[in-house]
Amino acid sequence: VGAVAFGRCRCSSPAMAEIHVCHAGTCRARGAEAVLAEIEELVSEVGGRCKVRQSGCLGYCNEAPNAIILERGARRLDPNNVFTRIRTLDASAKVVERATGKRPPLEGAGTSERLASLRAARARQHAISVSKWNAALHGLAEQAAVKPALRSELSTLLRKAGFPEGVRADRAGQAMPSAIANYSQWSLESVTPVTRHSALFAFSSSDLKRGTPHPRGRGRMAEPVTWHTTLLAEVGPNAEGPLPWVERDYTPVSSAKEWEQGRCEMLIKVYADGAATSWLHSASPQRVWLSRPERTLRVPGLVSEGRAFRPSSVLLLLAGTGAVALPQILAHRAPTAQLGISSPRRDQLHVPVDVVLSCREDDALLLPQLAGWCRESEEGGAGNERVAVN
Repeated sequence: VGAVAFGRCRCSSPAMAEIHVCHAGTCRARGAEAVLAEIEELVSEVGGRCKVRQSGCLGYCNEAPNAIILERGARRLDPNNVFTRIRTLDASAKVVERATGKRPPLEGAGTSERLASLRAARARQHAISVSKWNAALHGLAEQAAVKPALRSELSTLLRKAGFPEGVRADRAGQAMPSAIANYSQWSLESVTPVTRHSALFAFSSSDLKRGTPHPRGRGRMAEPVTWHTTLLAEVGPNAEGPLPWVERDYTPVSSAKEWEQGRCEMLIKVYADGAATSWLHSASPQRVWLSRPERTLRVPGLVSEGRAFRPSSVLLLLAGTGAVALPQILAHRAPTAQLGISSPRRDQLHVPVDVVLSCREDDALLLPQLAGWCRESEEGGAGNERVAVN
């Protein structure tokens, strides 16, 4: 997606526009909840009647967080109604101006500070909900210095991150804690190159605190979901927060059953300028911290939030390391055998699944495995899968 031009709204009435803020994984991780709250506040400021909603993936993941404006009766999306990288108050204001035809007043007494505080609070709430303690603590000490009411929250988060006495002021010599809430330590067993850019990292753990992707028992049924885990890369001082690590999400190619058995395999692409992957590649750590599994998508609808639906067929458009999503999805065609869980047949993915994988010629990932996963699913009599590589 290239540059986006912002113009005046051509809607005949503000009531005829809807603002949809993406709440898929990448956008949520980059503050979509805060963006939605901010846009709602700004719409209220100008007295606009347009609706503000959250949506599924809008397809602009590399430029998150993003939003679109839908005009009632429009047959296609106006490119001028696509907004990406909504990372500032001014960017949110441009979305509202486009939708309502009115520029929100940002210069009013306390308006900017109030909305900035709202954005920070929403971003912190999301980080806390997924146990990203470094992101949750970003800027909080500075805010607590002028807002004493935040000091209790600061203390709680530092304790969960494993630093009940606080973080050292110089940060450079800060050691890793012995315990981190919702994380467990995993041993790195092997690294198997897949291409010159990517490798499979195999981990093992005997720590029962690692949790499960499918909590169940005591009358609770396992929820059919795909999932991911967060890896803490021990890079030392960084701009993402006060803690000596950065947090990165990865989707294992191994199954939920293997995770419960203490085994995990992840396909990781090494970027020359990537903080986490550079650390993994150069430091070759014997042990890493991985979070308890977090839900990515609900099955069978493959949506991140909201009421699930049951599709009659599925088309998966995967690119690069996005190929890792396939085994988790196909496992829900036979969850008892593949995942060790029981789910109602209506929540199993017994529909045709087509897969289109786009990759660089010198970085074709997991092709034998992709073909094998689809072949196994076909032999199980669940439906038809095809792998097409572009």
